[in-house]
Amino acid sequence: MQARLAQAPELALNLFGDESLRDPYGDYKAIRDAGPVVHLRHPDVFAIGRFADVQAALRAPEKLISGKGVGFNDIWNSGGGSNVLQMDGQPHARLRATIMRPLAPAKLREVRLDLKQLIARRIDALIRCNWFNAMTELASFLPVQAVSHLVGLPEAGRERMLTWAATTFNQIGPDVDLDEFGVLAEARSFMSSLSPATVRSGSWTGDLFKAVDSGRLSLAEAMAAISAYVIPSLDTTILSKGHLLYDLAQNPDQWTKLRENPEKIPFAVLEGVRRNAVVRWFSRFAVEDYEVDGALVPKDSRVMLLYGSANRDERRYANPDSFDVDRDARDQLCWGTGTHMCAGMHLARLEMEVMLEALVEADVEVTAGPPTVSLNRGLYGYSELPFRIERRDSVSRARTQDDDKRQSTKMPPVHRADSL
Repeated sequence: MQARLAQAPELALNLFGDESLRDPYGDYKAIRDAGPVVHLRHPDVFAIGRFADVQAALRAPEKLISGKGVGFNDIWNSGGGSNVLQMDGQPHARLRATIMRPLAPAKLREVRLDLKQLIARRIDALIRCNWFNAMTELASFLPVQAVSHLVGLPEAGRERMLTWAATTFNQIGPDVDLDEFGVLAEARSFMSSLSPATVRSGSWTGDLFKAVDSGRLSLAEAMAAISAYVIPSLDTTILSKGHLLYDLAQNPDQWTKLRENPEKIPFAVLEGVRRNAVVRWFSRFAVEDYEVDGALVPKDSRVMLLYGSANRDERRYANPDSFDVDRDARDQLCWGTGTHMCAGMHLARLEMEVMLEALVEADVEVTAGPPTVSLNRGLYGYSELPFRIERRDSVSRARTQDDDKRQSTKMPPVHRADSL
């Protein structure tokens, strides 16, 4: 195979540097333009950034395995085989099937109305708050409140879940922050303290402990499933909501179109996660020579799959940097594809859809200030997003008053909420 396949070009890029973490899209394009696969020095990986090639790699779990870890340092990867992200074959299929039971679309429809009512009340309260941080006050509301209830976790410890999730993903990079190990130890301690007596009966976690009692699951499998409910599902959904809110505020024509055509809400959600893939990357390990569109990834190499780059690939999407609620982005790779496709994607979609439905039904205008990008080495999203929600009738009255004032005083035009 090696004699007839091209050698991957080498690029001197540091995707884990602060500048690239803040704005990775220039580096992503450089990788896509250089070839179907490129060799990076730090970390020592073969990076794949084009849509079709990332999609194919995610669908080749027998050649590019997860069991040797999906991160970029030995400590992170030492957990290979102990959680659903870093498992292969039948053990992975068995645990995934358990995790998926309460996350199936039919099961989630049972809680849709409750989630919609929760977020509608939250939005109604935020309308009266002028400017607020959308990440902490709106985007995180359903994951922390509702999901922790569905999972059935005790009150003590819930407030630390976001810190645990962010720290876990931050440890994926090549440069390990030893100061963060205390946070991860705290998360492990919380998980190990869970028992049938401490979780809510009838919850997802309660059902897992019942499966242990009946012999259908081992305790280790149950604990791995609980971790899968708590850690991967929080920040990923929260950050996706932040991107979606910002994109709608920055594109008032798209918000108007969505408000007038609420049937487009599912498309807007998928377009949001396509344009801003929250999971920056995961890695795989090549157990044999692997071909990427005529180029070689040698056996025993670590491979870097760039979800955010694939979702902005010009070869797949026209005008990929734009936000377009009419786009069909059902094949986007934010949630992966294949055997390791995100188990919680249906819940994430549900949360984002009911948030947009509640905003549309509240008949509001939305405005955003400049966001602050988090420098998390595994996730791409905002730590702060100044945001404002106003009733449209209030905005109209304010504009009329502004127009009257300008006519009487000959004041210059002001920046309106929908033109910022």
